[in-house]
Amino acid sequence: MSGIRAQWVACGFAALAICWSAGADAQQPQPTPLPTVQPPPPLRVSPRGAMVRAMVVPGWGHAAIGAYSRGAFYVALESLTAYTLLRTRNRLTDARQRAGFRESFVRASLAQEGVTDPVVIETRLEEDDVLTGLRNLASSRENQQEDLVAFGIFVLFLTGADAFVSAHLARFPTPIEVDVAGDPDAGMEIRVSVPLPR
Repeated sequence: MSGIRAQWVACGFAALAICWSAGADAQQPQPTPLPTVQPPPPLRVSPRGAMVRAMVVPGWGHAAIGAYSRGAFYVALESLTAYTLLRTRNRLTDARQRAGFRESFVRASLAQEGVTDPVVIETRLEEDDVLTGLRNLASSRENQQEDLVAFGIFVLFLTGADAFVSAHLARFPTPIEVDVAGDPDAGMEIRVSVPLPR
C-alpha cells in the first residue's frame, strides 16, 4: 500500500514539474521574426558607365543611378565653374585690349616727340603707370584663368569618381539602425536593427 502511495506521489510530482515547465515556456517571450528586405532592382548602367556619363554631361551619370540631388549639385558646381571661367576670359580679353591700346597710344606719343630709340621707347613704356597697371591686371586675369581651368578639371574628375562610387553604393541594403531608449528603473536599452535580404 505504501509503495502505491509513493508511486502516486512521484506521478504527482512529475505532473507538477511538467505543468511548471510548460508555464515557464509560455511566459518567455517568443523571438520576433526578422524583417525581410526586397533586393533593389539592378542598375541600368555599370559604375564605369555612370562615371563616363557624369564626365561627358554633368549630372547624367548620377541621374542614371537615381542620385538626382547629387547630380543637381554637380550640375550647379560645373555650371558655376564654367560661367566663372568664361567671365574671367572676357575680362582677360578686355584687359589685354586696354593694355594694347595704351601701349599704342604711348608709342604714338613718343613718335610725335621724335623718339625712335627702341631702348628709350621700352623704358618709357615701363615707366608709364597706366600701362603697368593694365599689364598687371592682365597678368592677374591670366592667373585666375589658369586656376579656374585647373579647378574645372578637378571638378570633372571628382564628378566621375563620385558617380563611380555612388553606383557601387546605390544598391546596398538599408543602413543599420541603432535605437537607444532610456528607462529609469532598468537602465539603458540599445536595439540594433539589421535588415537582411531574403
